[in-house]
Amino acid sequence: MHNLRLSALVLALFLVMGMPSGARAQGRFGVGVILGEPTGIAWKYRLGGTEAVDGAIGLSTSDRMRFNVDYLWEKRSFEEVNLRLHYGVGVAFGVGNAEYVSVQRGDTYVLEQRDLGFGLRGVVGLTYVFPRSIFDAFVEVAPLVIVTPASGLGIDAAIGVRVYP
Repeated sequence: MHNLRLSALVLALFLVMGMPSGARAQGRFGVGVILGEPTGIAWKYRLGGTEAVDGAIGLSTSDRMRFNVDYLWEKRSFEEVNLRLHYGVGVAFGVGNAEYVSVQRGDTYVLEQRDLGFGLRGVVGLTYVFPRSIFDAFVEVAPLVIVTPASGLGIDAAIGVRVYP
């Protein structure tokens, strides 16, 4: 799985480095690298105005393949015009081996299973749009309500960079 993680990062870096550097305006669709939960490839599509759809595909810290998609609203809430607050809702899917902790009658068990996981996300973060460039950088935190294979709570956190050709 570590080779898959490295391959995803290398692919994303080639995509970013292969984009034209002389562009001055950002397009509507961006792709880049995300580090955290998950680590892999990030994308964003600006719907116009203050709304966007973004997502990521990669590996989680426990080597599960992870996908997430979020619907976002963006606000220019700061004096710095290039810094934007984003928040929204989304879904997350995971597949692969996972460890779960179960407590029964005072005994603690660590269970491992291979399953498809599904959860609902709420996301909040900051995006910095670099002036006169095709890049942005972001940091975000997303509380997660895990629906299946076992109910529970989690949190995703990540940083990343995207390029808009």
